[in-house]
Amino acid sequence: MRAVKSGAAAFSLGVFLLVQTMAVVPAFHAWVHHDAGEPNHECAATLFLNGQVYSPTTVVEAPPCPPVLVSCAPACGVDFVSADVRLLPSRGPPA
Repeated sequence: MRAVKSGAAAFSLGVFLLVQTMAVVPAFHAWVHHDAGEPNHECAATLFLNGQVYSPTTVVEAPPCPPVLVSCAPACGVDFVSADVRLLPSRGPPA
C-alpha cells in the first residue's frame, strides 16, 4: 500500500512539473501541442500560465471545545535574577 501511495505521489509530481515546464518554456509547449501558438488554445499549461487554476476549498467543521475550569495557585514569591547582559562572557568589550 505504501509503494502505491509513493508511486501515485511521484507520478502526480512528475505531471505537475511537466505542466509547469510547458508553461515556462514555450518551445516545449509547442512541441507537445502543435496549436499552442493559437490565441484560442487552452490546456493545463496555458491555464497555469494565466493563473486560471482554482483549487477547491474544503470546509472542515470542528466540534466546539467543552468548557475547561482552570485554577492557578497563587505565587509564593518572586525571584529576580540579575545579570549584566552588556558584558556576557562570550562578548568582547563595547566599541
